[in-house]
Amino acid sequence: MNGLLIANKNREVREQLAGLFDKNEYQITKADSVANALEGIINKEIQVVVIDGHYDEQNIVKLIPLLKKCNRNISIILVSNEMPIELERRIRKEGIFYHALKTVGEDNREEIYQAVSYAFKKYEENTTNQAVAKKREKALFPIKSVLSTIAITLLLVTPAFAIDTTQTYSSGLLVMLLVGFCGLLVVAQLVPALLVLFGMTKAVAQGISEKRAAGVKSH
Repeated sequence: MNGLLIANKNREVREQLAGLFDKNEYQITKADSVANALEGIINKEIQVVVIDGHYDEQNIVKLIPLLKKCNRNISIILVSNEMPIELERRIRKEGIFYHALKTVGEDNREEIYQAVSYAFKKYEENTTNQAVAKKREKALFPIKSVLSTIAITLLLVTPAFAIDTTQTYSSGLLVMLLVGFCGLLVVAQLVPALLVLFGMTKAVAQGISEKRAAGVKSH
C-alpha cells in the first residue's frame, strides 16, 4: 500500500490533510514532525512526505538531503507560505518534488491531492526503472565477464606468437579480433545506459502529455 506521511505540528491541520485521501488507498502516517516518522522512511514504508508548516531556511535545506539519504526515491511535498526566490531555488536543487503555497480553500486541497497522486506515480516509475536496469545489468554480467576474459586472453596470446623470431608472422588477424571483442565489450557497457535513458525520456514525455491533458481538461 502507498505510504504517505503528513507532518505538521498542528493536529487539526494534520487531520484535515489526512481527510483528503482514501484510507483504503493510502497508508497514512500523521506526525508532528518528520523525525517522529523517520523509521518508516528508512524502511521505505513511506514513499511520499507532505510537510505542512513553517521551517526556517537552515532547517528545510538540511532536512531534504537527509530524507533523500534515507530513501533516494522519496518524494517531498512542501506546503508553506511564500518564500524568497533564492530559498526556493536551493530547495528545488536539493530535490524537492513539489512546493505548494499555503492558501485556504478547495483549490489548495485539490492541488495537494493531485501533487501526492502524481508523486506516487513517479515513485513507482522510478522504482520500476531502477529494478529493470539492475536486472539487465545482472543479465549482462556473464557476457561482460566472457568478453573480458577473451580480450585478456588475446592480449596475452599475441605477444606469445611474436616471440618466435625465426619466421615472419603477421598478427593482423589477432589484432582485428582483439579490436572486435573490445568493441563488443564497449557496446555491452553502453546498452544498459541507453535503455535507462530511453526509459527516462519516455517518462518525461508521458508527464508532459499528462500535464497538457490536465490543462485542456481544466479549460
